[in-house]
Amino acid sequence: MKKYLVGGAVRNLLLKIPIKERDWVIIGSTPEDMKRIGYRKVGKDFPVFLHPENHEEYALARTERKSGQGYTGFTCYTSPNITLEEDLYRRDLTINAIACDEQGNIIDPYNGKQDIQLRILRHVSILFKEDPLRVLRVARFAAQFAHLNFKIAPSTLNLMKQMTPELSLLSQERIWMETKKALMTNHPQIYFQVLKNCNALKIIFPEINDLFGNIIKFTQYNLNIDLGEYTMTALKTAAHLTNNIATRFAVLCNNLNKINKQKNIHNINHNNYSDCKTIDNLCKRIKTPNYLCRIAKLINKYYELLYDIHVKQPEEIIKFFNKLDVWRHPERLNYILTVGESYFHNLPKFRHQCYLQKNFLLQAYSVSKYVDILNILKKGFTGKIIKQEINKQRYKLLNKWKITQNKNK
Repeated sequence: MKKYLVGGAVRNLLLKIPIKERDWVIIGSTPEDMKRIGYRKVGKDFPVFLHPENHEEYALARTERKSGQGYTGFTCYTSPNITLEEDLYRRDLTINAIACDEQGNIIDPYNGKQDIQLRILRHVSILFKEDPLRVLRVARFAAQFAHLNFKIAPSTLNLMKQMTPELSLLSQERIWMETKKALMTNHPQIYFQVLKNCNALKIIFPEINDLFGNIIKFTQYNLNIDLGEYTMTALKTAAHLTNNIATRFAVLCNNLNKINKQKNIHNINHNNYSDCKTIDNLCKRIKTPNYLCRIAKLINKYYELLYDIHVKQPEEIIKFFNKLDVWRHPERLNYILTVGESYFHNLPKFRHQCYLQKNFLLQAYSVSKYVDILNILKKGFTGKIIKQEINKQRYKLLNKWKITQNKNK
């Protein structure tokens, strides 16, 4: 029995970047042998075992044969006679098909080291085409390693284009799993751009695909902007501003209710601009966690108010805070401000005003949150009157602050 470190751990080792987890493949063993020496079986479809002490995953060498449709349509075959090269041959990319033995020797039958040096994401074999999930995985790897200048090999991209018929068979859970990982990379926009380039975006994320080609008009600045490109640029900016997935997901969804609504963005009736059905449809289909969907819809609903909130009266500013419920959820103010900054940053004529608005709202919140609620209760206010009195106190605090600000200008 021989064991080899494989996959992402070896790839990251050669790239000299942190190793997040270690996966091992076992050659020349059987499930019975593994159990006998204390390993615990966890794999349902093929033999995967957990090490009795460090709980790292050890899989018996296997080959796969296409037996159905989709990413689950495979029959796995394990045997002590399967070679390391045969096991590595079934893997997706050459950079993930490298092994390292216990003495530190690299086994690289498919030139993964060379592709690491060339910064190329290349499929191992034509078997790549049999698993539609690999379209999303390669798109995610392109986003994950964009900062290292990795590109997808043209031949691999061509294969990905041929795999679109089976994309509809992917489970929502697997789609979200890959998308979540992609959203947390340094360049999440690359994930969606790759999917668009291989014609997968319109199948997996039709709502996002529909953004491209829709033009929104910023008449104040004489700008016509493609919503798809605008969203991708904002997502790139958001990745530099925050690691919070709720904010990044909200940036991705922020223009979904503008599809086919070519309007002057500064003349929108905010009371009617709250249709979040498109976001709902997207979240339900790929089973996005409820809290992410809730935050995305909330920000989408009130985001446009950011444009002129700094010139509003204290009553309107407190209403804005109430709608976001920042008193119980102060993080929401940071969420919506970061979404705003992600988009405004890419409008040079609006960038400076964006930072002024951000500082203004943070200060306004800081000033208006310190209301003595216990004192209000002691005065005998009850029921809905309590909330009204709290709001009045906040109006006064904010108004006093604004007067002081104006005097100091």
